[in-house]
Amino acid sequence: MNRGDKVATRIRHISTFLNQWAPPSIKMDYDNVGLLVGDPDSEVSSVLTCLDITDEVVAEAIEKDCQLIVAHHPLIFSKIGSINPTNEQGRIIYKLIKNDIGLLVAHTNLDAALDGVSFVLANILGLDNLRFLDKSYDISRKIRLVTAHDDAEAVLKLLNYYSAEEAHYFEVENREHGLKCFEAIIDKHHVAALRAGLKKEGLLKAGTFQVTELASTSQNFGMGVIGEYPEEGVGQNEFLHLVSKALNVRSVRFSGEVDRIKTVAVCGGAGVSLKKTAMASGAQAFVTADIKYHDYFTEKENFLLVDVGHYESEFPIAEALRNEISDAFEDLSVSVTQSVTNPMKIYVSEIEPQPIHPS
Repeated sequence: MNRGDKVATRIRHISTFLNQWAPPSIKMDYDNVGLLVGDPDSEVSSVLTCLDITDEVVAEAIEKDCQLIVAHHPLIFSKIGSINPTNEQGRIIYKLIKNDIGLLVAHTNLDAALDGVSFVLANILGLDNLRFLDKSYDISRKIRLVTAHDDAEAVLKLLNYYSAEEAHYFEVENREHGLKCFEAIIDKHHVAALRAGLKKEGLLKAGTFQVTELASTSQNFGMGVIGEYPEEGVGQNEFLHLVSKALNVRSVRFSGEVDRIKTVAVCGGAGVSLKKTAMASGAQAFVTADIKYHDYFTEKENFLLVDVGHYESEFPIAEALRNEISDAFEDLSVSVTQSVTNPMKIYVSEIEPQPIHPS
């Protein structure tokens, strides 16, 4: 290969990049993420990002000569008995395979990731000082390595290389001279790689390696986001108008009353399970989607509960995916789908309908 030749970007390169942002191991148990269709070694020059994968999106990918679609919502959740164009799912998979287009999905793992779905929503709403609303995400682990390795700094660097945090060591008393105990905090999806790295360096031969769960939470993953508006915040009507304009919607559903809104909690998609967490956080408003009737009763004064719609709250992640992939792979052409995949339609009456009088 000539020095000036560029290495072709393949699906697996993009998959690895997304896995670093939103590790598949942090997804919900019911979810299905990663490369759902396609060959990981296929070359890619053009990518299409979207929220949902539909017939229209696949047709757009074919027209744009895309080799990969990166979606937020999975096309495949459960096992498939057959693939043929006799139903919508089979038709889409059939077209993807026939046109050699891969399908890469990041769903609940991207919901829980730093700078993921809810962070994108919070940014669009103009909030500052963003942090996770709910950090009770049980993925942190404490690792303990006991070894006679004489270069402590090298071991600490190795732990840090595999994303271990708060790494430290101490001499083991009442044991063989020179024995050291290294401790650190690490997210569970990094444990296997760390163990392999320690084994490769020979640190597991004469030592012990233990992994234990922690009651504390990870700083890197969570659900929902909370942030603030500057100074005194905004009034209720100003806030509702801001939300509608930012998400390009003509109507939103809400309950409650509030004087001024300074602190806002958000959760893209169906996040009403975080309602009590949002109220306890001190937020004056919570923006999410898919709220059921009885959930609109907030049982709290000076609090606004806002339903902007599932599609509306999550579609901005398609643009974020485009930006992140474009920045990481400058040789790729990456675009956001122009297809509106929202299955829900809303009718807003502008004129009071006249009663129908019998003739």
